[in-house]
Amino acid sequence: MDLRIFTRNIELNSEAEQYIDKKLDRLNRHLRGSVDAKLELSRTTTRSEGEKVMAQMTISAAGSTLRGQEAGLNLFAAMDAVTDVMDRQIRRYKTRVSKSNKRDSVRTPDPVSEGTIDLQNEIPEDAVVAEFGQVVRSKRFPMKPMAIEDAIVEMELLDHDFFLFQNIETEGFNVIYKRTDGDYGLIEPEAS
Repeated sequence: MDLRIFTRNIELNSEAEQYIDKKLDRLNRHLRGSVDAKLELSRTTTRSEGEKVMAQMTISAAGSTLRGQEAGLNLFAAMDAVTDVMDRQIRRYKTRVSKSNKRDSVRTPDPVSEGTIDLQNEIPEDAVVAEFGQVVRSKRFPMKPMAIEDAIVEMELLDHDFFLFQNIETEGFNVIYKRTDGDYGLIEPEAS
């Protein structure tokens, strides 16, 4: 697993780094192949909840992305919580892939790879619909190029959590979204 760690308002000591490695080893045993992982750690202070540490983890492999975000009173509690979330996501993904493989063909267990995830498997459409639901509405709307700040205003006026727009600076299509911490995030697609 290729891990990148980003921190904001928090410093990592050797004990914290060892704890993070220990937690990621737990996840790594379920994964195989080339896996990129990103861990963002930040310390925030709010009036209602006081000081807390936010841990956000993203795992990307073979076109699939798993993401989890959790908060804790300290770095260790936040890492425990986000690792639990990611472990559940990996297990759910593994179960879904396993079910679709069994439905598609008779599968003989491979003792070497049993218990690991191969994120390169294709998932049949009916398995996705059964797990998550289906598209029941499609919308089209004219899209004029705009600045990021204008897209935020449009999103807030529509009272949406996200807004798709054409970025006037890059001429690419972006998504602006409202984060749980009250700030905004910007998604800029890249060809892979």
